[in-house]
Amino acid sequence: MKEPLSRSGSDKVLTGVCGGLARSLGWNALLVRILMVVLSLFIGLPVIAYIVMWLMLPVDGSGPTGLEELQGKGKADQA
Repeated sequence: MKEPLSRSGSDKVLTGVCGGLARSLGWNALLVRILMVVLSLFIGLPVIAYIVMWLMLPVDGSGPTGLEELQGKGKADQA
Protein backbone atom coordinates (compact mmCIF):
# COMPACT_ATOMS: atom_id res chain seq x y z
CA MET A 1 0.00 0.00 0.00
CA LYS A 2 1.31 3.40 -0.96
CA GLU A 3 -0.77 5.49 1.47
CA PRO A 4 -3.03 4.77 4.43
CA LEU A 5 -6.54 3.83 3.39
CA SER A 6 -8.95 6.77 3.41
CA ARG A 7 -11.65 8.18 1.15
CA SER A 8 -10.60 10.65 -1.51
CA GLY A 9 -11.94 14.16 -1.25
CA SER A 10 -10.96 15.10 -4.79
CA ASP A 11 -11.12 11.88 -6.86
CA LYS A 12 -14.68 10.84 -6.18
CA VAL A 13 -17.83 10.00 -8.09
CA LEU A 14 -20.12 9.11 -5.18
CA THR A 15 -18.33 9.09 -1.84
CA GLY A 16 -14.61 8.79 -2.66
CA VAL A 17 -14.22 5.15 -1.59
CA CYS A 18 -12.94 3.86 -4.95
CA GLY A 19 -10.69 6.89 -5.43
CA GLY A 20 -9.18 6.44 -1.98
CA LEU A 21 -8.77 2.70 -2.46
CA ALA A 22 -7.05 3.29 -5.82
CA ARG A 23 -4.71 5.88 -4.29
CA SER A 24 -3.84 3.52 -1.46
CA LEU A 25 -3.12 0.61 -3.82
CA GLY A 26 -1.35 2.75 -6.42
CA TRP A 27 -3.88 1.79 -9.09
CA ASN A 28 -5.93 3.83 -11.56
CA ALA A 29 -9.24 4.93 -9.99
CA LEU A 30 -11.17 4.02 -13.14
CA LEU A 31 -9.85 0.45 -12.91
CA VAL A 32 -10.99 0.16 -9.28
CA ARG A 33 -14.43 1.52 -10.18
CA ILE A 34 -14.82 -0.91 -13.08
CA LEU A 35 -13.72 -3.85 -10.91
CA MET A 36 -16.16 -2.81 -8.19
CA VAL A 37 -19.08 -2.67 -10.64
CA VAL A 38 -18.22 -5.95 -12.39
CA LEU A 39 -17.71 -7.82 -9.12
CA SER A 40 -20.94 -6.35 -7.74
CA LEU A 41 -22.86 -7.79 -10.66
CA PHE A 42 -21.74 -11.32 -9.75
CA ILE A 43 -21.53 -11.20 -5.95
CA GLY A 44 -22.92 -8.77 -3.39
CA LEU A 45 -19.82 -8.49 -1.22
CA PRO A 46 -18.35 -5.40 -2.98
CA VAL A 47 -21.54 -3.45 -2.29
CA ILE A 48 -21.39 -4.32 1.40
CA ALA A 49 -17.65 -3.55 1.53
CA TYR A 50 -18.24 -0.20 -0.20
CA ILE A 51 -20.90 0.82 2.34
CA VAL A 52 -18.74 -0.24 5.28
CA MET A 53 -15.71 1.65 3.91
CA TRP A 54 -17.85 4.75 3.32
CA LEU A 55 -19.13 4.65 6.89
CA MET A 56 -15.75 3.96 8.53
CA LEU A 57 -13.06 5.70 6.45
CA PRO A 58 -12.30 9.39 6.93
CA VAL A 59 -11.95 11.76 3.98
CA ASP A 60 -8.27 12.25 3.14
CA GLY A 61 -7.13 10.81 6.47
CA SER A 62 -8.40 13.49 8.84
CA GLY A 63 -11.83 14.46 7.53
CA PRO A 64 -15.20 13.15 8.64
CA THR A 65 -16.29 9.56 8.16
CA GLY A 66 -19.50 8.74 6.32
CA LEU A 67 -21.16 8.03 9.64
CA GLU A 68 -20.18 11.49 10.93
CA GLU A 69 -21.50 13.03 7.71
CA LEU A 70 -24.85 11.27 8.25
CA GLN A 71 -24.97 12.60 11.82
CA GLY A 72 -24.21 16.12 10.58
CA LYS A 73 -20.87 16.39 12.41
CA GLY A 74 -18.59 16.50 9.37
CA LYS A 75 -19.41 19.89 7.92
CA ALA A 76 -19.46 21.79 11.21
CA ASP A 77 -16.07 20.42 12.25
CA GLN A 78 -14.42 21.50 8.99
CA ALA A 79 -15.69 25.09 9.09
